[in-house]
Amino acid sequence: MRLNIHKKVLILVLGTGLATLIVLSIFSYFGKNAVQRDMAAMSVELGEKSANYTDELLIDQLKHTLGELAEAKAEFIDRKMTVTREDATILANAVTEIMSHPEDYSPKTLPDPRTDQIHNAELYRIYAPDIRDHITPEIQLEQDLAANVKDILPELLKSYMGFNATAFVGGEKGWYICARLVVDKNGNTNLEDTVHFSYERIYEFDPRKRPWYIAAKNANKPIVSDLYSTIEIGGYQQIGASAPFYDAEGNLLGVAGLDSSNTDLYGWINEFTESQGVINFVLNNQGKIIFSTQKKGILAVNDYGDDLVSRSGGSDLRNNPEEDLATVAKRMINGEQDVIPIKLDEETFFLAFAPMPETGWSFGMLISETEILQATEGTQEYFLMQVSKLQNQMLQQYSYVNNLVIIIPVALLIILFLMGTNLSRRFVKPIHELSNGVREIASGNLDKKLNIHTGDEIEHLAICFNEMTGALKNYMSNLAKETADKERLATELDVATEIQRGMLPKNFPDRADFELYATMTPAKEVGGDFYDFYFLDDTHLAITVADVSGKGIPAALFMVISKNILDNFATSFYKQNGLAPVVAAANEQLCANNEAMMFVTAFIGVLDLETGEFTFVNAGHNPPVIYHAEENHCDFLDVKKNFVLGPMDGIPFIEQKIFLKRGDLLFLYTDGVTEALNVAEEEYLPDRLIAFMNSTDCRADLKTLLKNVRGDLADHVGEAEQSDDITMFALRFKGKL
Repeated sequence: MRLNIHKKVLILVLGTGLATLIVLSIFSYFGKNAVQRDMAAMSVELGEKSANYTDELLIDQLKHTLGELAEAKAEFIDRKMTVTREDATILANAVTEIMSHPEDYSPKTLPDPRTDQIHNAELYRIYAPDIRDHITPEIQLEQDLAANVKDILPELLKSYMGFNATAFVGGEKGWYICARLVVDKNGNTNLEDTVHFSYERIYEFDPRKRPWYIAAKNANKPIVSDLYSTIEIGGYQQIGASAPFYDAEGNLLGVAGLDSSNTDLYGWINEFTESQGVINFVLNNQGKIIFSTQKKGILAVNDYGDDLVSRSGGSDLRNNPEEDLATVAKRMINGEQDVIPIKLDEETFFLAFAPMPETGWSFGMLISETEILQATEGTQEYFLMQVSKLQNQMLQQYSYVNNLVIIIPVALLIILFLMGTNLSRRFVKPIHELSNGVREIASGNLDKKLNIHTGDEIEHLAICFNEMTGALKNYMSNLAKETADKERLATELDVATEIQRGMLPKNFPDRADFELYATMTPAKEVGGDFYDFYFLDDTHLAITVADVSGKGIPAALFMVISKNILDNFATSFYKQNGLAPVVAAANEQLCANNEAMMFVTAFIGVLDLETGEFTFVNAGHNPPVIYHAEENHCDFLDVKKNFVLGPMDGIPFIEQKIFLKRGDLLFLYTDGVTEALNVAEEEYLPDRLIAFMNSTDCRADLKTLLKNVRGDLADHVGEAEQSDDITMFALRFKGKL
């Protein structure tokens, strides 16, 4: 007799339930007796072993935590020093930029604390005693140029708000520029507060004799300084970083840097935790304790004051009579990290230490073994008590289970029978509905919807069938539309390609005084490269080769705008103003409403066809190749690389001039040539371009020359896809016959 799904489900539910009840009853009976017998014997042993294991685990965990905390504090302080060194490097680089390009900056005048009132974070100037009364114009100009750091130096100080800090620039000639942050008695920094100076600070200060200056000058690189005292009467100790700055020839001009008081550093050391019984201390690279939370004892600073700050440092711990402490001091100075037990005054301690590479110091945390063991007291009694409670609870639960084990099986069998019958019917019904609906859908009725709500996989399957029929209908209706859209887009791109080609000059003049030829191959249907040439008058020929950032439609649109703007400004007022103002005006126009922040690199030149004078401006573009006919040799044209056009207004541009001789040739190109990639992603590179230009016949007609360059480029690229627009432009000056 074959059983249907309904009966199979019913038998499965009843059989599983009955078998489970029988097995549970057997295990419950025998398990209760076994547990009662073993529980009493295991309770004491379990409690003792658990307590001992917990003691060891707690000690290991506390040691691990102590090591992680020491490492975290060391890394935090070291990061503080790293940030200070990076800030000093930024400041020194800014002064180097100013001194390397003095023509781009105007001299600035700063207040003098001898005669002027100085506020928090305000820049001021002073001079070393040996130059104060005979300041030369050269020294004055150098300091006034350096004063341009007033735009960056206060910004660097903002991250030190709430601390006693100083940012400074000192010159090798003895001048000094500085801004200070001083906190009040409440620990606040008010920028309106007046900074007070000692006599020594104003009249005896020489930056060249300060430790931060000497260290950075000798190292010739950014450094984190050791502790040094301020020049104020009763001055506090400082810690900071400094870096040298130079002129355009690389000559040292001075040192810039930032520092803050070691009182603030002490606050950083203790801002994580100040646990009772824990001693925090810092050991410098000479083995001396320079910070400590212990006021008295072997780890205290020798002349410990009320401000908890060391003024002279202690003795070398490596020579301490306590052998364990002397040994670990050597390891700390060597930059090691560990958590170890040591003995001090016949008492055992745990010492965690970690290095601070930027300063060369080492951070240590010390805690007594007695304090650690206090955390484990009472664990054995606790576990024995918990095991006893657990035994009593289990006996009560087993007694309760024995009473239920007789009643529950009968009730469960009745419930299982009723539930199995109902469940099997409910399970089979949606299957029948699903099969009937699928048959109708398979016959071609895609409007059929299955209305099944079982909350399980069958409902999900029905939903999937409904979604499938809807998706099939949508796919069939959208297929034709998508095909039409793709055909329209392809047509529009073809039209855009033709429009862009139409905007580039194709008719190259056949003249006796010059020859030119150009090509442009976009990486996509349309591109951002362009070239142009036109006459400003009868004797002046203007040329342009440019590369817009990006590719495709956006680059093509920005290319059209750039081309028209450059043409209009060159035609309008080149004769009155020269080429650099033309490029600057075009840049201002391109910057207006350039929300997409696109930019264009461009090489713009004007050739005097009578004299051969070639005036040009290079706006961030690749340097052209110049062919000297007399030497039959090619070189890259020496160009000053101005900023690109479009992203930033108010930029000055520098124009240059050369004289072309009869037969000389200029080869202009975009980075699609030198950065062309082969299948190994290797670039064509400028070196290969200049080598090929020197190996080919540059006296050939320009169309042949460009064809030869393109051939060498194709040999390099091989089967690789073109990665960027490629534009080449050649101009040969023939002179007057």
